[in-house]
Formats: sequence, structure tokens, C-alpha cells
Amino acid sequence: MKKIISINLKNNKYNILLSQLDKDFLTAFKKIQKTTSLFIVTDKIVEKLYLQKFSDLLEQQDFNIKTAVIPAGESGKSIKNLSFLYNKALESSINRKSCAIALGGGVIGDITGFFAATYMRGINFIQIPTTLLAMTDSSIGGKTAINTPNGKNIAGVFYQPKLVWINTAFLSSLPAKHIKNGLSEIIKYAVVFDRKFYNYLLSALKNGIISSENFDYIISQSCSYKAKIVEKDEKEITELRAILNFGHTFAHALETATKYKKFLHGEAVAIGMLFAAKLSLELKTCKEKTYKEIKSILQLSHFNLNVKFNAVQFLSLMKKDKKSVDGNIKFVLTKDIGEVINSYVKDDIVLDVLKKFSGATK
Repeated sequence: MKKIISINLKNNKYNILLSQLDKDFLTAFKKIQKTTSLFIVTDKIVEKLYLQKFSDLLEQQDFNIKTAVIPAGESGKSIKNLSFLYNKALESSINRKSCAIALGGGVIGDITGFFAATYMRGINFIQIPTTLLAMTDSSIGGKTAINTPNGKNIAGVFYQPKLVWINTAFLSSLPAKHIKNGLSEIIKYAVVFDRKFYNYLLSALKNGIISSENFDYIISQSCSYKAKIVEKDEKEITELRAILNFGHTFAHALETATKYKKFLHGEAVAIGMLFAAKLSLELKTCKEKTYKEIKSILQLSHFNLNVKFNAVQFLSLMKKDKKSVDGNIKFVLTKDIGEVINSYVKDDIVLDVLKKFSGATK
């Protein structure tokens, strides 16, 4: 399958290329990169699987390749590793006309994008996502960031790539846990945007096997939803793009509380979506039927939805979220499958639902 989805922004138009063919990527890449200096950033897992093959592909086209490898996992998005990239780039004579390439999952895409946005006041970069989550969500839209000890994505900037190449062949080496990790963001699109897409996913999950044809369609649809939102609200100015944060306020608190070691991002988002649905039910923005539908599709995806936490601590962590204003927490609440709203929710209500959701007494 070859498909091109264009993102038409005021100051930057770029394409999402869906193709398993190297020649399609090279054709697209040569149109946007006019110098031979490239800086590939990846992690230690992807390095073993794909870095040499990908470097050889580009070197055969006379590109000059320099590489940097950081630890895998959410801990890779640190100030320490960002500093490592700056120093490695300087040592490698990477200049303002060079291009950074993010070869990996969401962590690599986030830190490489932040690096590219800030290195010498900005150099080109492209996204080559190797995980389902990155293919359907994080590689698209220009959100870049690193974590700090007290919060996720606290330091960041909107900086769009020049190209996104989605090659589903990378999924063949992805463990089942990471496939499931990506499914959570796909379910998010269904809940936020489209009842028909929800029904399609539900049917595929009930059959127990998601085929390669299913994945082609699911990834293409997810990219299309994200592209349309980014075009209309690139930097979350009108709050339209904020609806993509469904489940994320709770998820980021969960990741921070567990120091990014217990849950993959998608696993945390799955629990976060259920919490958002529970909060919506308590506030009567949705009916119990909608809550059960969200819970059902998450259960069919085999997410562990039971989590224990200190409700007071979680409230404090959520108030540090970027989406909070003057200490007020804004949530994406569901009204029905395919319809959500942004709304500030009072602390006492959030705390009450947190206590019920965790089963905790504190």
C-alpha cells in the first residue's frame, strides 16, 4: 500500500508517506533535503534491528551519515540525553543545513524533534516511526518535548517535521505488548471522532486477530484524523487539538508517579481514558452505556485497567499538567462515542472520582 496524506499548515506543508518501499521514501526525502549531511537519532533497541540497514540505504545514495544512540524507554527523554545529542552533533559537524532523522518510537521522535528545533536555532528533521503508537500519533503534528523529574513533556516546543515515513514493515519486529501500546491511541481516535471507526475496531478485536489489511486501514485512518486536527489547530490555540488529549491528563500523572517504569505510555492512556469516561459519567456528560462501551473496547484489547494510587497525590500531579490553568484542571470529557468536550472540573469532584476509581481511601 502506498498513500500520501498531506498536512497543509500556514508556514509548513509536509507529507505523511505510507509505504513499505525504500524507493518511495528516497524519492520523497530527496525532494526536501538538499544537502548530504544527516544525523540519525535512535535508541539501543532499534539500533540493533534497523540502524545499519537504514544507514546503508542512505549511504548508497551518497548521504553522509552520523548517528547518536540513547537508552530506550521514556527515561531517554531527559535533559541529560538532550545534552548528549547537542554534543554529539557538534562533534559530528552537524550544521544548520543538516537534517536530523528520528528513527524509533515516540520517545525518539519527541527528543529528536526538540533537539532539531533548538540546535543552532533549528534544523530540518524527519520522522521515521518504528512503533504503532508513533505511527498513528506521536510522529504527526510537531509536538516535541523532554521530561523533567517532576513531570512529563514539561520542556517542549511545536516543531513540524519535513516528512513522516510510515513503513508498516517495522511492526513485524514489534512485541505484542507494544502493538497493544499503540492500540490505545487508536481507540482514542475512535472514541473522540467516529462511531463507525469504533465499530470497526470493536469487530476486529472481537475476531481476535488484526490482519495486515486491518493495520493498513487503521493506521491510515488514524493519521487522517490527526492530520485534519493539526491543520485546523497546529498549536492548540483554539482548543480543538486539545481533544486529542483524551485520557492523557490522568495518564501523565500515572507515568510521573511511577517514574515511567511501570507503564508504557499507551497502557497509561488506556487507564486514563477509562478514568475520563468515569469522570464524564459522574458529571452526567455521558450515559452509562457510553462508559460501558469505552470500558468494553479497552477490555477487549486486554489492557490492565486496575490501578491503585493515592488520590490526593494524583490530584496534585494532575494540577501540574500543562493543560491546567491557575490550578484548575481541564479534562477532555466524553458525551458519546465520537463526541467529546473540553471542560474544567472542580478539585473536589476530581478527588472524589479518583478515590472511587482507585478504590483507595486516601
